[in-house]
Amino acid sequence: MEIKKNENIPLIIGFTLILFVIVFTLFRNNFSSKSNKPAPEDDIQTNTQKDLTKKYTAISPNELNKKISLPGSKEAITLLDVRPFEEYVNEHIVDSINIPISDFPVGSKIDSHSLIVVIGTDNEDKNIDTALGKLKQESYTNAIKLAGGITAWKQFYGATVTYGDPKSFIDQAKVSYLDPASLNDAITKKVPVFIVDVRSNKEFQEGHIAGAKNIPIEEIEKRRKEITESKVVVVGINELQEFQASVQMHDMLLISPFVMRTAMPGWKEKGFQIVK
Repeated sequence: MEIKKNENIPLIIGFTLILFVIVFTLFRNNFSSKSNKPAPEDDIQTNTQKDLTKKYTAISPNELNKKISLPGSKEAITLLDVRPFEEYVNEHIVDSINIPISDFPVGSKIDSHSLIVVIGTDNEDKNIDTALGKLKQESYTNAIKLAGGITAWKQFYGATVTYGDPKSFIDQAKVSYLDPASLNDAITKKVPVFIVDVRSNKEFQEGHIAGAKNIPIEEIEKRRKEITESKVVVVGINELQEFQASVQMHDMLLISPFVMRTAMPGWKEKGFQIVK
């Protein structure tokens, strides 16, 4: 009997090893299939990324600058500045339009087919989200915000339009001054002079300097391409109007205009030629 028991031991060991291999193989395959599945954290991260893409509502100053400065770009963009009018007048991005929150709804004031970029002061400006919400209510679904507002824009580019502050040394450095007599002398000697009269069209028609081009101060921004010379003499109803128009031209066209001292009243007092 002892001999028979010893003969069964190898069979038992062999069967045990086979069973162990089968169990190990099944366990390994099950473990591998589980390890290949995304972890819960991965699922959450993927879903979050998708959600962020869906909720993307901002454009960086760099991206916006590329869009508006790209030659031949056919994409229609409306720069909507929702800050108070006083802040907009003081400084704004070229070609932006100002519709403060108090003037909403916008109705048909902006192109519904364009990409609308809402501009505020900075990321803390609550008017931005308010404007986006109101635009959505008006079915403007293609509205986004400028990340960081005009504050971030200035930090990256500094390219803004100002109406000019006579007390600002920076703005004063943007212009030069010219006496009426010097301008009259240049005209008499037929020296090429590009004169921009920034008074209203009615004031211009009542009498202006020969050869002057009439671009009212409130139209300078949208008609800036009509100013084709780098040396410009600005004339207006008074020196303040001339100064503010000149600063705008400097900011938009990077030119240094001449402000005519004493403005048009001074020109008339000198008895210099006026045409109608």
